[in-house]
Amino acid sequence: MSAVGHDGVYTGAADLIVGEARHAVRVRLKGSVNPFDGHYHWQGTVFDAPDHVKPAGEPVRLRMDDHDALGRLVERTADGHLMISGTGRPPYPL
Repeated sequence: MSAVGHDGVYTGAADLIVGEARHAVRVRLKGSVNPFDGHYHWQGTVFDAPDHVKPAGEPVRLRMDDHDALGRLVERTADGHLMISGTGRPPYPL
């Protein structure tokens, strides 16, 4: 199940698309409009991504139901999860 909670955090299933490969993952994302540049910035954690997926700085696509967005993998955390961020329309419904 996918949902935006009362705290504005989106949690749910997603597809992480890296190049031509599609990986079923879980995500926890949150975003807001930056008052300095006026753009929506979103970021969060990608769970269950395969170990061979690396934060290489190249764009990736995050897809949820009818929504998708470009983002970039920032880093892999000590516990093995990926951090992702993006600017513009988020991959979840607002």
